[in-house]
Amino acid sequence: MEKAKPRAQSLLRGQSINTLLILSFVIVALLPVSILGINSYHAAWENAWREVREKHQTLAENLSSPIAQYVNNRRIAISLLEDKMVALEDATDPTENAAVLAAGLDYLHGFRAVFLLDDHQRILSMATSYPIGEHAAAQLNLGPENFINTLFNASHTVLSSVVINPFTGKTTLMMGTLLYGAGSMNSPLLLVGELKIDAIEALRQGIHFGDQGHAVIVDPLGRVIAHPNPDWANEHIKDLSHLPIVQKMMAGKTGVTEFYSPFKKADMVAGYTSVPKVGWGIMVPQPKAEIETQITKIRGSELVWALAGIALALVFSLSLARWITRPLNTLACAGQRLHDTNFKSELPKISPKAPLEIRQLADSLGGTVDELIASRTELAKLNDSLQERVEIATHELRKSNQKLEYLAQSDHLTQLANRRYFEQVLASLDDRRQGDSQGICILLLDVDKFKEINDRYGHAAGDEVLIQIAGILRQGLRNTDLAARYAGDEFVVLLRAGLEIGRQRARDLRDAIDEHHFQFDGQTLHTTVSIGLAYCHSISACNDPDELLHQVDVAMYEAKRQGRNRVVEVEQGYPWA
Repeated sequence: MEKAKPRAQSLLRGQSINTLLILSFVIVALLPVSILGINSYHAAWENAWREVREKHQTLAENLSSPIAQYVNNRRIAISLLEDKMVALEDATDPTENAAVLAAGLDYLHGFRAVFLLDDHQRILSMATSYPIGEHAAAQLNLGPENFINTLFNASHTVLSSVVINPFTGKTTLMMGTLLYGAGSMNSPLLLVGELKIDAIEALRQGIHFGDQGHAVIVDPLGRVIAHPNPDWANEHIKDLSHLPIVQKMMAGKTGVTEFYSPFKKADMVAGYTSVPKVGWGIMVPQPKAEIETQITKIRGSELVWALAGIALALVFSLSLARWITRPLNTLACAGQRLHDTNFKSELPKISPKAPLEIRQLADSLGGTVDELIASRTELAKLNDSLQERVEIATHELRKSNQKLEYLAQSDHLTQLANRRYFEQVLASLDDRRQGDSQGICILLLDVDKFKEINDRYGHAAGDEVLIQIAGILRQGLRNTDLAARYAGDEFVVLLRAGLEIGRQRARDLRDAIDEHHFQFDGQTLHTTVSIGLAYCHSISACNDPDELLHQVDVAMYEAKRQGRNRVVEVEQGYPWA
């Protein structure tokens, strides 16, 4: 080491001042430029990868929520149709069930078709939004999958994996449930709906960025539901379960990974997640080459400026050292501050007396920084736009949920509460019965000779009678009372009142209906109701709401037996209050 120092000094002493100045300036200039270039390159690479990972995973997770909500809304919709089928007097009657299926397909959005099957998978009735040939199959054959068999052992709505629709030959998704107790049915039936995949494809198409960035949705078996390649999503079942990223989604994982895409025939970077409670997988891939291209541009820019710095160092001599060193040091310090502040600070202005090349370097660096800031601003706008679309979609989903909640609680014909909601309210009274001394009355109204009205004037007339009776109930009750359509031509009323008020209210309702002139198609109809009344002197005395409903049902039939158009009381095993 000691011998090398005199040797280097001897070498420098033999050179001209111009050479020494050029050499020294190159060394002094090259070192900070190189460090800045290397640090900027690594920082740019890390930032690019971090932004890519955050963007891809966020897009996948944001798409998961509306898809989960879409499937859940379809479960609710098919449950509503299930209630309609169970309420039929004879669910195996082709005329009745066909009408209910057709009506359900009209007001339950999200289904392309609905099928009613018997326990041998034979089609009893169906309603479709696409034409069916005259020689259509008598069975709903969905291939070797066990979806239909699963329904017979399931206690809830079941969603199929991707299957082939035997009528259209296209891939599709089925959702089904098992019907018990529908009218005079002796064996269980299956209610199966075919989902509209167009809505899911529309959500998938909303994810598009870069030149080839896209989204893919698969079922729990790794089969394609929605994909940019229409042949993979429509013509035949495409199985992607062999891909590592799909296996991770099938395992319920979320993250970012790299994989080789057989569709793009390129290495991809993808964010992925799974849809909760549905089991579907969502991945948002982008070719890795697109990301590397961005980094390569940054690396080329840094290399250009490094070479420019070296060229400048070779031009100047010792006499210009201070003149050159000051603006270079200024830029070097500013570059370090840009790096330290993640390019949030500004470049200082270079004196017009500085060398032209140094001023050009400052302008170019400023332009690069401005472009970088502009790019980030544009990215922020894109993220805001995406967030706005997500918020709009969320708002629409909330509106849909509110509408579904209303439909789930109300009767579509009379706009009164439905039986399910009435029983929930009655059960909630049972839950808080301790310490509640308020008395309640239950009225069960049944339209007398309602079948004769339907037979003579048609079902439309019967529906109009029920609608007008519902209006009478609404006018004759308080805000604290609850009226509901119980089943068919039966209505049930919950009064928070004592026995005498309950008796008077029942008589008033009976008289109002008896005196009402029912209008239909220019004709005046007349009907009466038979009313059963059950009373509990306090909510705490109503230990069994089901028994209370049974008692009032018995009372109503006693009113029928005694001649109709009357009120019959029954007490649930307790003395009158």
